[in-house]
Amino acid sequence: MTFFPFSRLFGHAARCLARRGGLFSLLVLAGWLRALAPVAAAPVVLYSNINAGHQASAECAVVLACGGVYQPSRATDADLNNYALLYTNTVAAVRLRLTLSGTAAAGSRAGLVVANGTGLLNVQALGDVRLRTLLNGVVQETRLLDVAVARGALQGQARPSQLEFITNLAFNQVELEIDGASLTYVARVFYAYGATVNRQETVTGYVSRFGSTAGNFSTAGSTGSGPVVVCANTDVDHPERAADADLSNYASFGSLATVACPSTLRVRLEGTAPAGYFAGFVVGGAGLLDLNALGGLRIRTFRNGVAQESVVGLNALQLTALPNGQTQVSFRSTLPFDEVSIERVGAVSALDNLRLYYGFGVEPRTFLASTAALSNFADPAGHSEASFSAALCVGCSVGNAASAADANTGSTSYASLNVPVGVLSTLGLRLDLTTPGAAGNRAGIVLAAGSGLLDAGALNALIINTYDAAGYLLESRRGSSLLQVALLPDGRQEVFFNTTRPFASVEIEVAHGVAALLGTRVYYAFADDRPTGFPTTITPAAPLPVELTAFAGCWTKGAALLTWRTATERHNQGFTIERSLGGESSYSAVGQVVAGSQNGPHSYSFADNEAAAQHAQTLYYRLRQRDDDGRETVSKVVPVAVGQPAAVAFALYPNPAPVAGATLLLGTADASRVVRVYAATGGLVCEVAAPAPTTELPLAGFAPGVYQVQVAGSTAVAANLRLQVLE
Repeated sequence: MTFFPFSRLFGHAARCLARRGGLFSLLVLAGWLRALAPVAAAPVVLYSNINAGHQASAECAVVLACGGVYQPSRATDADLNNYALLYTNTVAAVRLRLTLSGTAAAGSRAGLVVANGTGLLNVQALGDVRLRTLLNGVVQETRLLDVAVARGALQGQARPSQLEFITNLAFNQVELEIDGASLTYVARVFYAYGATVNRQETVTGYVSRFGSTAGNFSTAGSTGSGPVVVCANTDVDHPERAADADLSNYASFGSLATVACPSTLRVRLEGTAPAGYFAGFVVGGAGLLDLNALGGLRIRTFRNGVAQESVVGLNALQLTALPNGQTQVSFRSTLPFDEVSIERVGAVSALDNLRLYYGFGVEPRTFLASTAALSNFADPAGHSEASFSAALCVGCSVGNAASAADANTGSTSYASLNVPVGVLSTLGLRLDLTTPGAAGNRAGIVLAAGSGLLDAGALNALIINTYDAAGYLLESRRGSSLLQVALLPDGRQEVFFNTTRPFASVEIEVAHGVAALLGTRVYYAFADDRPTGFPTTITPAAPLPVELTAFAGCWTKGAALLTWRTATERHNQGFTIERSLGGESSYSAVGQVVAGSQNGPHSYSFADNEAAAQHAQTLYYRLRQRDDDGRETVSKVVPVAVGQPAAVAFALYPNPAPVAGATLLLGTADASRVVRVYAATGGLVCEVAAPAPTTELPLAGFAPGVYQVQVAGSTAVAANLRLQVLE
C-alpha cells in the first residue's frame, strides 16, 4: 500500500482531468500553494513492557480469597499478549499501577488494555472503576469511568479492550483501581500505555469570532427554490453568541421549524476561505447519530453577500463527533467563501434546541488524514474471511466478501452482512490491509447500515477487532460507549477506534440480529492517521499576494498555448513559464511574463513556439510566480498533448457560478466566435461575442438552475457544457 500525501493526490487528479478533456481549468484550492501544509506527527505509543515498574495492592495473603493482583509482572514483560489477573470482591478496592517505558506528553491517551477474565457476564457486580496517571509516583489526574464504558470494556469474552482518557498533564505511570464488587470478578490486564493523539492543534482558517457582533450575523432565511425569497425568522435564540469572540458561547434553534421560512443562522467569517476549505458549523446538544436529523440541515456558503454553494443532508455533509460533546458538520467547498449559514430544512424534532457554537472555514488537513491504508487489493482473493460464532446460524450470510477487499472503494462495491432478527449468533468479516496500520492509528470499517444512520442500539451490536499478520487478535471494541462513528459526505459511515498496537487486518462483527443492521453493506477496512477533535487554535491566513483562478494549456497553430487568470495581484513581479518532458525530467524556464499590481481580474497568455522541437508526445507546464520581495510560488502542472488540438478548447469557472457572473477561458482569439447560453427547456437565454481568449459571461437576472453553454466559431464548436447558477 502506498501512502498518499494530498499534494500528490491533487496532482494526480489534475493529470486525469487533463487526459479526459484536453484543455481544462481547475479551481486552485488556495490560489497558490506556498508550501505543503505541515503534517501532524505520527502517534507515539509508550508501553509498560519494560520488565519492571509495577505496584499492586494486596489485601491479604490469599489473592483468590479476598482480592488482589496475581502475577502483576506479566503486565510489564516484553510479551504484550501476556496478562496479569486482578481479582475483586467485597473486601476493598484493588489497584494495579504500571510504569511506562518513558514519559507521555500532556494531551496523550492514558489507559490499559484489559479483558474479562471470568468467562461470565457478571460485570453488573463491578464497583466503581477509576484510572489514574502519575509522574514518578506523584498523582497527576484521576478519572472515574462512565459505567457504560467500564462495562463495555470488561464484559463478554476475553477480548483485549481499552480503558482510557485524554490527559491534561504529562505522566509515566498508569493505575487501574476497581472498588469492591458484590461478586468475585476477575479482570485480565495486558499492559498500560500512553499514546499521543493525532490532533492538529493549530490550523489556518477563519471562524465567526468578532469583538463586536453587529453586522456579523443574520437570521434571515430563504425559500431555497426558484427565485430566492428572503424572509425573516425569529426561531434562533441568541444568534449574536455564534459571532462573538467566545467560542464556548452558542446560539440555538428554537423548538419549531416552519416551511415558509426555515430557521437560519448566517455568520460572517474573519476572512475569505479559499476553495477547497471545509465550510461548516460546530454544533452540539442534538442526537444527530440517533436520528436521521442530518437530513434536516443545510449548510450554505456566501461571498460578498452572494450565495456560492448549498449542501443538504445525508449524502453531502460530513459529520464528526468531537471529544467535548460537540459535533462538526461541514462539507468541502469548491468556491471561496466569507460567510456560512446553517438552516433547518425539515421539522426534525432532534434539531430542537440544537446548539450553534460558531461557523468556520478551515484548511483540509483539519479533517483529512495524511496517510491511509485500505483493504483495496488489485486481486482480492485470500484477503477477506467470513466467520460465524455458532456452527448453525439459520439465515446468516456474508455476500460478496471479496468485494470489500477489491480495488473499488466506491459505493458500488461492497460485501453484505445478514444476521436475521432474533438470531443469537455473531457474524464477522475480516479484511486485510495492503499496508499494516501503525500503533495509534484509527482502525475501522466503512459501512452503510440497512436502515440508514446507525443509532446507539445498532452500535451496541457491532464489534471492531484488529489482528496481526499471523491472525492473532490484538484489540477489540464494542458498542456505542467504545466505538466512534463518523458520517462521510456520500452517506456512508466510518465505525472505528484508536489503536495501541500495529495491526494487519480489521474485522467487523455483528453480535446478534438487529433489525437496523439487516443487510449491512461493508465497503472496505482502513487504517489512517486522521486528526481527532477540533483544532484549539485557528489562525487566519495572510492575504495571498497573487490569487490564481485558472491555468490551462492547449495545442494550437503549431505551439503550446498557456493561458491563466488571476483574481487579484499585489506586488507581483511576474511569471516564469516552465516546461518538462515528464517522468524524471526536470523543469526548465521557457519564457517570462512581467506583471505588477492588479485590483481586479487579469488574464495572461504565452505561446511556447519551441514545443514541437522537444519531440515529445506530451509536455508539462507550470508557472513560477515571484513577489517583489523574492518569494516564489509554483502552480499546479498542466499537460499539453503535442500536435493534438483540443476538440473543446475552453473552460468555464466558477461552476457552480453565482449570479454575479462567470468567466470563459477560450484559449485562443477568434473574431467570429460567439457564446450562447440555453435554458434547460432549450430556449436561448443569452448570446455574447467572444473574440478574446477570455470572456466574461454575465449572469445577472438568471434564475437559479442548470443551463447549457455552446461556443461557436471558426476554431471550436462545443455544445452541452453544463453550467449551474446558484441562488
